[in-house]
Amino acid sequence: MNSTLLAKLSDLTRLIEANLEWGDRQSWTNKDFTTLSESIFQQTGKQISVTTLKRIWGRAQLVATPSQATLDIMAEFAGFEDWRSFEKGFSPSEPKPKRPHRFALVGGVTFLALFVLVMLGISSFQSQEEKPVHLSGSMVEAEVLQFEHEKIAVGYPNTVYFRYNVGDTPYDSIQIQQSWDQSRRITLDKPKGLVSSTYYEAGYYSTKLLANNQILVQKDLYIPTQGWQAMIGGNVPQLIYPKPAQYQRAESISLTPSVLSEMNQHSGSSLWLSNLLPNPSIKSSQLDLETEFRMTPTEKSICQKIWIVVTGSKDVFRFQFSIPGCVGDLMFFLNMDMVSGRNKDLSAFGIAPDTWTNFKLKVRDLQLIVSINGEPVFAHELSDDIGLIGGVQYIFEGLGEIRMLDLKDKAQSINLLESPL
Repeated sequence: MNSTLLAKLSDLTRLIEANLEWGDRQSWTNKDFTTLSESIFQQTGKQISVTTLKRIWGRAQLVATPSQATLDIMAEFAGFEDWRSFEKGFSPSEPKPKRPHRFALVGGVTFLALFVLVMLGISSFQSQEEKPVHLSGSMVEAEVLQFEHEKIAVGYPNTVYFRYNVGDTPYDSIQIQQSWDQSRRITLDKPKGLVSSTYYEAGYYSTKLLANNQILVQKDLYIPTQGWQAMIGGNVPQLIYPKPAQYQRAESISLTPSVLSEMNQHSGSSLWLSNLLPNPSIKSSQLDLETEFRMTPTEKSICQKIWIVVTGSKDVFRFQFSIPGCVGDLMFFLNMDMVSGRNKDLSAFGIAPDTWTNFKLKVRDLQLIVSINGEPVFAHELSDDIGLIGGVQYIFEGLGEIRMLDLKDKAQSINLLESPL
């Protein structure tokens, strides 16, 4: 991103912040970004994904130059006709909209900080663990910081030990954030030490070491399964792990009807059925994935949604299916982007959940193509790969069943249906 564009974008984001009057930028949360994305859609009829907004405001690990379409939407949200109109009136010291504007809010929102964007520079994308971090007026060299994690087991639950050292970093508080969820934080009372955390679900997590609520180091954490593992989550008092006797295997992987009985006791609960390899090896940039699945509907679900979460070592692809009448509510998360059924035709992902559905995913050099039952139905240009693929997590609003799960890249092919229960 060149310096002129950076200056203009900085002023536009600060103009948005000033007009919103949502308080201290450093207090903004992930939920705030979701609400902001919805507010932009409500105001303009166009959508910017949560992750794109976080990248613009410097809160994602990678910061990229926004597309022209994104710049136009942001300028429109700020009260201009488009980005060009904003540029015509651009003043580094005091940018002003040409007409008064009051933002339409979806809910009470605060907004996020720009300091990481400036800190990372204008010419390259680098993670925070590779660059010095400014904190309370001093410079902290990355090599002084330590933030490492060690998994104790294979499968879940799984205890993870974090070893950390903030060196001479001045701080009022230091914390470890265990995932994307800012509520999951461990407050530390020493600048150096070891602390443990138990992860009760498999999958990908983005962990962070923070001082005074600023990210010093961010690292990916991948929790595998032990073969096929299931869990009942969602609206339950605590997670429920089916017993070995409740698993079934013939030509497919499934669970006994007793699991559905447990789910029906809790409206809004879901069945997670996952297989994530301990040592991911399939390249997500050259991925071919094929799976077949179906679901026994539950009386407690209206839309009968099914999620497929392709899990990598540094991020996920998340797809949704539902009955045809609910496709407008579907939402995909594809690395750095969100795709919504509100403004994208996702009707091909409307299925009869109790019939077998064939799902194919192909990725070649950041071009993603989805086929359903042999027909290409969706294409998307990715902003980055998601690392090495470990496997897939299925989330069913009913009793799920899987009869195929094949992964391959140019070098190898893996049949995960053959994995042990």
